[in-house]
Amino acid sequence: MTTSQAQPGHDQLSELLHICEDFFRTAGPVTLSELDTILREHGITGGPGWLIDMLGLTRLRLQHDTENDL
Repeated sequence: MTTSQAQPGHDQLSELLHICEDFFRTAGPVTLSELDTILREHGITGGPGWLIDMLGLTRLRLQHDTENDL
């Protein structure tokens, strides 16, 4: 896949990751508690902070990979 084909998808995914990261970072205690319950049901014990970090790190990695493709 060429950069011109990959770029629009990367931009959309990066934006979605950013929206999710911002949403969870500013979520209230009830939402974070519900998120923690969902994560635990999937065997993830890192809590909401782990998910927020992973969203941000994935977004940054995607941006970095896209910049290297240019």
